[in-house]
Amino acid sequence: MLRRQREDVDVESVRSSVKRIIESDRYDAWLIELPDHVLVQLAAPLEMLGFQHHLTPRQDVLLVRAARVVWDAVAGLLDDCPDDLAAEFARLGAALVDRSAVARGQG
Repeated sequence: MLRRQREDVDVESVRSSVKRIIESDRYDAWLIELPDHVLVQLAAPLEMLGFQHHLTPRQDVLLVRAARVVWDAVAGLLDDCPDDLAAEFARLGAALVDRSAVARGQG
C-alpha cells in the first residue's frame, strides 16, 4: 500500500479555506452553476470535505487529506468554475502547499 508521507501544511489555513467553501452562502449556487463535467469530478470529494469539516472531534489529518482530494480533482478545472469558487479553490490549493517543500525551494 502506497502511503503519502505526512505533509507539513498549515492546518489552520487549510481549515479556514475549507470553511470558506463549505459554509459559503454561495455553496448551493456553486453546485448549480458548475458544468456537469466539473460536478462529476467534485461531487464525492466535496461531500467528503464537508463531512470532515463538520466532524467532531476534529481530525486534522483527515481534513487535510479530504482537502487534498478536492484540490487534486479540481486543480485542472479552475477555468470551468465560477470565478468566485475558482478563487476559493485556489486559496485551498495554496493552503495545501507543504511548508517544508517551500522552505527547500520546491513549492
